[in-house]
Amino acid sequence: MGNVLIVRKLIGVEIKLGFLYVPSHAVQHFPAQGPKIVVAIEGMSRELTYNPEHRRMFGLTSWYKAHKAAPGDEVVLTVLGKHEFALQYRSKSSSATQAPANAAHDLVDLSGLSSQAKGDIVEDRIKELLLLHGQGLLSVFKPVTDTEGIDLIVTKSGEFHPIFLQVKGRYTLHKGRSMIIAVNTKTFTPHQAYYIVAAYFDPAKLEMHDDILMIPSQDFRDGAAMVKKYDRYQIVSPLGRNAHSKWTKYLVSKSELANKLIEHFEAMNRILR
Repeated sequence: MGNVLIVRKLIGVEIKLGFLYVPSHAVQHFPAQGPKIVVAIEGMSRELTYNPEHRRMFGLTSWYKAHKAAPGDEVVLTVLGKHEFALQYRSKSSSATQAPANAAHDLVDLSGLSSQAKGDIVEDRIKELLLLHGQGLLSVFKPVTDTEGIDLIVTKSGEFHPIFLQVKGRYTLHKGRSMIIAVNTKTFTPHQAYYIVAAYFDPAKLEMHDDILMIPSQDFRDGAAMVKKYDRYQIVSPLGRNAHSKWTKYLVSKSELANKLIEHFEAMNRILR
């Protein structure tokens, strides 16, 4: 068997707990029963613990610390032979490709799309981010109806308390820098497992802005302005981590979104035990 290369981007929970999640397509190379596998790390052979039920390799905490690991960094896993592997670390800065500074983008006319279609596009992008960066830990479902204002339901593998998301997509910015987010009060019931997630979709790039708002529903209700004329809660939040706004602390990058939800699941587990 020739060497098999598997490249994975790390998420925060892996770094925090010192494990590496094995993608489903790579499970065939790992022992079905576990618990020990031989791994060559930095030229040194080490014995790590492998949990086949959760597809995790444990024992990497010191290695992550030595590399000052951050979410988005890459780990290259090489299959050397039967139950024998090698790991190589690549930081985000060394593996990222830089786009040309003068790259031009053509503005696409999206005026022919309905509000429903635009909303579906952003919801699908959020769903994809959670699935990709969740690395198999998260599942995402869409309700049959959205009469309660719920757009996506997120669950974590092996757990049965979901997180509910109301997703707001914006295709224009107020004064070129801020998102206006409004929520209908009639379909809005704040709860600790309910979040407002808002993203700006840039028509020039056909992609969402890197900064996404993730606001607990209770904080949204308490901090928003009440617009009685339209019976809705409304906020104005500038994009950019350097903005001076009470909503800036709720901005997360696209790569952080899944990890923030995983942290919420871990917190809920401590409460429910």
